Amino acid sequence: MAPYETNSESHNAILAGLSVASVKRLSLLPVELVVNYPIYEASQPFDAVYFPESGLLSIVSTLESGKSIEVGTLGREGVSPSQLLLGARSSPFRCFVQVAGSGFRTSIERFSEAVGEDSRLRENVLKYENSFRIQCMQGIACNALHTVEQRCCRWLLMTHDRVGADDLKLSHEFLAMMLGVRRASVTEVLLPLQELELLRSVRGTISILKRKQLEERVCECYWLIKNCESLN
Repeated sequence: MAPYETNSESHNAILAGLSVASVKRLSLLPVELVVNYPIYEASQPFDAVYFPESGLLSIVSTLESGKSIEVGTLGREGVSPSQLLLGARSSPFRCFVQVAGSGFRTSIERFSEAVGEDSRLRENVLKYENSFRIQCMQGIACNALHTVEQRCCRWLLMTHDRVGADDLKLSHEFLAMMLGVRRASVTEVLLPLQELELLRSVRGTISILKRKQLEERVCECYWLIKNCESLN
């Protein structure tokens, strides 16, 4: 398969900000990001770098009890694993595809060479890494101080931003795991939102119907994270 060599139609924010020569340097190959596709496993060496064009990647922490909680998400605004640029070669967390999409992949070697040679690429990745760290840190405050409804609305809006589609392939059970709450808590939150016709939840799909009204119910954390991403 021929490498991807143009950024003219890229939806990935990092690639879209590069010259054609910079994109060619990465030797990117297209990849379908199917649900549960592993980007990297916990405590295992990274073996490739991914630039999502669509879909959603989740980073989760799994405890000895087997319980998991999401600690970060990314989509077309970023690259994974971005911490390669900081010298990391593995992570204690697992990253996988949560919402199907597409993207590009390159080898660890090509990525490392490219960021070493290309100041614009290095700057773009560092800016993204900074905004991702802000997302994770603000998420700690959000999980501790805000209601399940506010957190759920934040998560749905962030996912909507990254996926770029109104229909999100998500079950109540999976959303509960991502938020670190009981499934019943998610159902209790979504039911009144459905009654207000802000969203629809049917057979593993949550559809955003009235985004503006959801934005009115979300906590300040969503706006802080969104503003940081737009600045970067």
